[in-house]
Amino acid sequence: MREWFKKYLGLLGFFTWITFTLLFVLDEFMLKKISLLNKEFLFFGFLIMAGAQTIQDIINEKYLTKYSEKIKDRVIVFIICITMGFSYYLIS
Repeated sequence: MREWFKKYLGLLGFFTWITFTLLFVLDEFMLKKISLLNKEFLFFGFLIMAGAQTIQDIINEKYLTKYSEKIKDRVIVFIICITMGFSYYLIS
């Protein structure tokens, strides 16, 4: 599973961001009367993409190269917690 994350986590984040952006554009310009999504929806997609890309870079050892796996795992958990916290803040 770690090898899959090494290769495809950034791409998954990018496609998530594109999906959120396309849904927002569809809602904003095609379904103007039923505006269900707000501008925070765009930021939510970007937040997921940025978190996924950063985690992929940490796993591929572009960042934090001198630190142990224990520290890297803690940073990854911190990034996930921050992403979830900001997501909760945007939803409410």
